[in-house]
Amino acid sequence: MSATPLVIAHRGVHGSGFTENTMDAYRAAVTGHADMIELDVRRTGDGQLAILHDHDRNRVALDSCSLDEFEQRTGFRPPLLTEVLAWASGRIGLDVELKEDGYVAQVAPLLSDFAAAGNRLIVTSFLDPVLTGLHELAPELELGLLLTWTAERFEPRARDCGATTILPEMKLVNEALLAAATEAGLRTIVWDFMAADHAAWLADSRISGFITDDVPGALGALGR
Repeated sequence: MSATPLVIAHRGVHGSGFTENTMDAYRAAVTGHADMIELDVRRTGDGQLAILHDHDRNRVALDSCSLDEFEQRTGFRPPLLTEVLAWASGRIGLDVELKEDGYVAQVAPLLSDFAAAGNRLIVTSFLDPVLTGLHELAPELELGLLLTWTAERFEPRARDCGATTILPEMKLVNEALLAAATEAGLRTIVWDFMAADHAAWLADSRISGFITDDVPGALGALGR
């Protein structure tokens, strides 16, 4: 496992004047020296791939309308995945979470091109079928299985869907999980990490990355 863990900005660096999952938040992650940015992909009603964590905003569902209509009704325009990939290429790595099923064939070539250009990329999802489909279409991509409610059967789940990385929420992280992941040859990246609460885990070489809302805190705790 990596001796120098990655610090991954959760939806960019936000909360200090920047809205999450926006270009401003992503630029702040770069200037703040994060190693990667985690972001969330959904599809609009007119078939565009956009970056938005929640299914809706101001009670307007992204998949119920076009991107232009979504902006008109909410006052917010999510960036497109293609825009973020073009901007990030050669600048910073990405952890791209696919929030829904149904657009794997659409997203696969975009992510493959980004990775083929030499950019660091991991593609993650809570949904096993999404990862399975992506593994079939683009086996060269590094895939990660997100875990939140339980870590039960994570080894066969990861194997069956082609994931080489697991991403457990911090509440699931313990010695047994890390030992089992290491034994299975799986890389571990944790999320919901906050240095104020979880700094002791930074010294565990079995964890290769930390997804956090507090990039400065994580970097400071690592002496970076």
